[in-house]
Amino acid sequence: MNNTIDRYWNEFIEGDKQAFEQIYRALLPSLYEYGMRRVKDEDYVRDSIQDVFIKFWENRSKLRSISNPKHYLLVALKNSLLNTQLRDGRLSSFGEKDDFQLTYDVESTYIAAEEQQATALKLIQALEQLTAKQKEVIFLRYFEELSYEEISVLTNISVKSLYKLNNRAMEALKDIMGIPKQHLLVLLYMIKFLHL
Repeated sequence: MNNTIDRYWNEFIEGDKQAFEQIYRALLPSLYEYGMRRVKDEDYVRDSIQDVFIKFWENRSKLRSISNPKHYLLVALKNSLLNTQLRDGRLSSFGEKDDFQLTYDVESTYIAAEEQQATALKLIQALEQLTAKQKEVIFLRYFEELSYEEISVLTNISVKSLYKLNNRAMEALKDIMGIPKQHLLVLLYMIKFLHL
């Protein structure tokens, strides 16, 4: 999908409306989910996504080819949400609210075996015990599959600190779950695909 989005991005910055629509359709679910996890306000998220795409369309002649449009749009969405919250007085200018959510509705997924469902529930409960920043790093790294460098730009946390945050989160999950770290990675990817 990334190669397709990259191709659409290059066509979009040349003015192709269909390519723009394809980018919107392909990335809307990820942008919406990320936005809802940051602010839990559907109107803010929808308005911010719309604002981001309008600004991108209006300024397409100033844009350049980039290696990861998804990351670029996630950063733009985060900034749009923060600016809207600051403008509306829902956030102080001294720092963003530390309220990233990572909740999954297991009932809505199609988990075949009861054992898998129990393990998934246990992992979800374990994830909820992490700090907001740890949940955000886990989500961006394992669910959105962003690199540490991309997450650093998005969260304003250094790459070195992100490695530490991720490591602490994985250690905490390992202790809570009582399973090896390798099994955690498999479970995280399993939850991702079950959730989608």
